[in-house]
Amino acid sequence: MSNLLDGKVAMITGGGRGIGEASARRLAEFGAKVILADIDPASAQAVAEDITAHGGEARALEFNVADFEVIPAKVKAAKELFGRIDILVNVAGITGSTPIEEITLESWDRMMDIDLKSMFFVTQAVFAIMKEQGYGKLVHMSSLAALRGGRSSDASYACAKAGILNLSKCFALQGAPYHITSNAVCPGNILTSMGKTLSWSKVDPKTYIPMGRYGTAEDIANAVLFYASDLSDYVTGDYMNVNGGLYM
Repeated sequence: MSNLLDGKVAMITGGGRGIGEASARRLAEFGAKVILADIDPASAQAVAEDITAHGGEARALEFNVADFEVIPAKVKAAKELFGRIDILVNVAGITGSTPIEEITLESWDRMMDIDLKSMFFVTQAVFAIMKEQGYGKLVHMSSLAALRGGRSSDASYACAKAGILNLSKCFALQGAPYHITSNAVCPGNILTSMGKTLSWSKVDPKTYIPMGRYGTAEDIANAVLFYASDLSDYVTGDYMNVNGGLYM
């Protein structure tokens, strides 16, 4: 199974930290060449160097997903690193905890730009490459908030993450004739550096999560691995809940 992704090239947005980093490491562990696309080139480069030092193949690419004008050029540059893109893992995003009465037009638009609009246009650019290849795996990071509304996170975040579920289905429909699958992952309360900024992280998980612990970035990376591999060839337009039983 260690060669599950041999010959495949994966681009991970937000690959320099958190769920993006864990996903990149997991895909590299199973043989993929990985492109760590991140707004912070130093963190992406550090992860790429560590993956390489452990026998993998990785490259860092500075990529601000909300700079819409440069998305086509950045995706083209990503393809040129290894000659193709077989897997896209959309992780880059932000969160928020603004009370619903205090969300402004500016904060709403920023959330939609970074968490939803950018994901569509990055995927659109990669989708064109995958159509030419006749193969592709699209994996989009949504959230438990998409299914039950913003609780510790705010309404704009929940709405953007809900939009990701439909975005994923749209690419699944359009990609099916080209052997391109599109699926989403809905993390629950995952104790990343971003998760630690939210109110739920201060509560004992044994009091409300059936499995009694918070999730890790590696838990999410395992779901990404399934959707990124040929094990999921007949799965598309789907989403996976990874939350320790929190949403039952």
